[in-house]
Amino acid sequence: MDLKFLKEVQSLGWHINGVLGDEVRVSCPAVGCGMKAKLKQGSSIPFADPGSRRNRLDVPLQSYDDLRRALRGRREDLALTILEVEEIGGIATDHLAKFEKDAHTKMPNAQTLIEWVQALGYELVLRPADLTPFAMRVVCDTRDKVASRSKRFTAEGRRRNERAGQAK
Repeated sequence: MDLKFLKEVQSLGWHINGVLGDEVRVSCPAVGCGMKAKLKQGSSIPFADPGSRRNRLDVPLQSYDDLRRALRGRREDLALTILEVEEIGGIATDHLAKFEKDAHTKMPNAQTLIEWVQALGYELVLRPADLTPFAMRVVCDTRDKVASRSKRFTAEGRRRNERAGQAK
């Protein structure tokens, strides 16, 4: 797979969902758009839906500090105390105070983060975004390993399913 091709696909507004051989599976990033395509390397690339790339209510985050500030702002907009948010979310007392502090570097575990987000009326959503240039380079450089990795992922999935069946 050619790195230039992946960059062009992404620059024309597509989200890259997968890369197999000389084919790139893509989807339109516009909210509510279900358009998907398979693009072959060397073929022409259409523009993705020119509609809004994200919902106007989305809060894009680049760091934990962005997240912390957004959640503190939401709590203050709702005029709630930290103790009230902890109670709503079922979070242990004094945990959020540690996470909200500007100079504090303590981060919540994933479950506490989800409870904190939900207590403030948000949902945590993972939405496809542009791959970084480094990620695209790694994707291009590892296509020769796809077949063996696919076998490994299938075997791992079977083992997980077997363990889940035994746990019931």
